[in-house]
Amino acid sequence: VAAAALLVPPASHDAFSSNVVELTFSPLSFEEKPCTRRRQAKKNTHPKGKHKKAAAATPPPTSTAATFDPSKPIVVDDALLTNEAMLAIVNLEVSDAHVNELAWSCLGYARNGYDLDTDDLTVKEMWDTAQVFPNWLKRFPEPPDFLGVKRDYRPEIDAPVKAACSALVRSIPAEHKQGLKQQLKELGWTGFTLDGLTPNKTRRAQVANWLIFFREELNGVPLEELIRRKQQRAEEEEKEQVERPTGTAKQGVV
Repeated sequence: VAAAALLVPPASHDAFSSNVVELTFSPLSFEEKPCTRRRQAKKNTHPKGKHKKAAAATPPPTSTAATFDPSKPIVVDDALLTNEAMLAIVNLEVSDAHVNELAWSCLGYARNGYDLDTDDLTVKEMWDTAQVFPNWLKRFPEPPDFLGVKRDYRPEIDAPVKAACSALVRSIPAEHKQGLKQQLKELGWTGFTLDGLTPNKTRRAQVANWLIFFREELNGVPLEELIRRKQQRAEEEEKEQVERPTGTAKQGVV
């Protein structure tokens, strides 16, 4: 049985506290936190005409992470993950930013403020990544764009977006690949037609499919329990293969 690649942390992770922190947010109206003003390097002056160069200001990281706690699950408000909410995503009734924000929250990213660069007056979002799935965090230390909000599909621009969305799709187990169609069929959605299909529509459907998988299998479940379930399924599959004289094993995504 396939299992999500993002669920497998390094073997050294042990259980810590069992406290559950609920992560709820409104993707369209989040609370802004005060900006952190970056300190500029001061010029060093010395007597007798001797001068030393001022050290360049070191920008703070855009993401921070504490020790990952496998006993603490990611919890997202179910109201954000309803079938109606998924239908709004595929019908382009919500913004690209909304879709990205929701996926980021389900992956464990949490916005913890903003950083203002006083040199060029640019603002960067700061992220707490303490609860991001470990294997996912290795590849994406900052929340990636899954849809391509700039709608610029030139390879040099779109490649990171394509890679992030593909990684999300690969993490969906085989038994959940048709989750979107199955869940939205009752609401009258049967999928996109080739006529008028765009990369943005395709990616919205892929992200919505992953969100349904998250809702059904991951939401509120500690990573240590998800790992236990994965190992149990692997043992059952191995036993099935031994008992079955012919056939091939299911291809996993791990």
